[in-house]
Amino acid sequence: VGYMSIDGDVVCMYCVQDAAREESREVVCALKLMGIETVMLTGDNQHSALAIAREVGLADEDIHSQLLPKEKLDIIAELKFTKNTKNSPSSYCRGNENGFVLMVGDGVNDAPALVIADIGVAMGAGAALAMEM
Repeated sequence: VGYMSIDGDVVCMYCVQDAAREESREVVCALKLMGIETVMLTGDNQHSALAIAREVGLADEDIHSQLLPKEKLDIIAELKFTKNTKNSPSSYCRGNENGFVLMVGDGVNDAPALVIADIGVAMGAGAALAMEM
């Protein structure tokens, strides 16, 4: 929520919300059918993250919200460490000994996590910074 003012007087209030791309639900469903576990790492608040997650077909337990860049980095590092561990409750590549961690990010805050993922897909401002790291 934001506010605009003229000469110190509030003249309007506005609300901005991220919107999922139209094909997002279909892509998440296809990934699940291929046995690829998908999670969301976001700096957004929990309410916003859950709204988008439900729109695209992600379960509440697959959402990590209100994350700082270091926390995203730590989660990707943990996923990489546990990806080859059978029966690990924190493994996001269950049953796949040759699994890998792919991170998609769209901002500068995602760059550190993009760099340490097995595969980093950078979009927008994060792309140039991730390539420099």
